[in-house]
Amino acid sequence: MLQCFSFNTELDILLLIKRNTLKSFYESTIIFLVGKNSQPHPGSEEIIMRLFSMRRFWMMVIGNLCIGIAVSLLRLSSLGTDPSTTMNLGVSGFLHVSLGVYQLMINFFLLIIQCIFVRHSIGVGTLVNMVGIGFISDFFVNSYHEIFGYSSSLMTKSVFLLIALILVAIGVALYMSSDLGIAPYDSMAPVIQKLSHNKIPFPLARIMTDVVCVAIGFSFGAIVGIATFIIAFLTGPLVQYFRKHLAEPLLRNNKIGPIKCH
Repeated sequence: MLQCFSFNTELDILLLIKRNTLKSFYESTIIFLVGKNSQPHPGSEEIIMRLFSMRRFWMMVIGNLCIGIAVSLLRLSSLGTDPSTTMNLGVSGFLHVSLGVYQLMINFFLLIIQCIFVRHSIGVGTLVNMVGIGFISDFFVNSYHEIFGYSSSLMTKSVFLLIALILVAIGVALYMSSDLGIAPYDSMAPVIQKLSHNKIPFPLARIMTDVVCVAIGFSFGAIVGIATFIIAFLTGPLVQYFRKHLAEPLLRNNKIGPIKCH
């Protein structure tokens, strides 16, 4: 699941930021901190790398938290969810298990496929996403129902949809840009592309996986609504925007101050 929403036109949204990009961020930061003609303090590189690792880790955690909250808001809106969540909600409802439990089950299956064909895309972010999103969503949905009940006006549902769209775009931008692994579902389109020897381009492969998910979810009684189509068409451009104006600047701007040189 989010797993991560539908991006049918931009391959780079679903692929990780290239490691040489982070390397350039790192090298630029060293030059900024110690000066172009100065030698870094013996421990400065290790300090900077730790700070980058911590920053990337928290970007990944906060990004997945935003995605989990977004999924819960979409469920509460009853206006439809993203393709992956649509399938998971339909099947989990049919099996009478929670979304978190079912998602964990299906993600372990998809993780095996991911490990076989695109092992390089697996990281700590993969595990956080596959384990955490469903349970985060369950927690917020159940908490909302306990506090506010089960009825909501159309205006409230529309607000939920708007907030969810923004949150998921921010969450995906942060989580993808952290370069700490992608969710098993997100890896399925690259797997299809690889198995077809690039005869099936990535956008088409992503459309195929999304259509299959929506069809399965609908056949099991999940709601396919306006939110499903809004997310499919608007999330990609919004992720691009937040990645450019939020996620990448977070990796680029290091504000730890100058390090003394010998």
